[in-house]
Amino acid sequence: MKSPLSYIKRGFMSSCQRLMGTAKLQHRTTSAVLKGIFGRILQSIARSYLPLPASFRVLLQRMRGVKIGKKVFIGPGCLLDPSRPNLIEIGDHVSLAGMVVILAHSSPTEPLRKILGSSAIAFKKVTIKSGALVGDCSIIFPGVTIGENSMISAGSVVSKDVPPYTIVAGNPARVIGKIEKNGNG
Repeated sequence: MKSPLSYIKRGFMSSCQRLMGTAKLQHRTTSAVLKGIFGRILQSIARSYLPLPASFRVLLQRMRGVKIGKKVFIGPGCLLDPSRPNLIEIGDHVSLAGMVVILAHSSPTEPLRKILGSSAIAFKKVTIKSGALVGDCSIIFPGVTIGENSMISAGSVVSKDVPPYTIVAGNPARVIGKIEKNGNG
């Protein structure tokens, strides 16, 4: 005979899936769901336009599991993957301007999953290497690596890797220039 607690857990998980609509509940255990809820609360605070210091936003994202280096700036409104923050790695001296979106997963609706199969669901690491600057309202897709000391222009949609010392812009983002060392280093 099953314990009352197991019925409560099953009911909780069932309710969580119903709340997700057609999206698939990514977490498999009650503790993982609760950790995800806590992470989303931290994300909401970090994304807010409250007058929070950037260092506090960084702390909140670290608490969620994002790997973040030293002297990183995260502007207001930034969304770092809500369900897989542990797949995001940000190097030292990186700047994410306001409203940047970084996605480390892709999970289409149930009807599309049936059409496209299991390969449609993707969980891929996103790496932003040291010294990179990501402009306002840019979107970075799963599996992308932003090279060292590169610049992503505002509003860019980055779906492919960006080489080091490169400037990209547009949708989709394309190389528009190179960053040359000035020799004063």
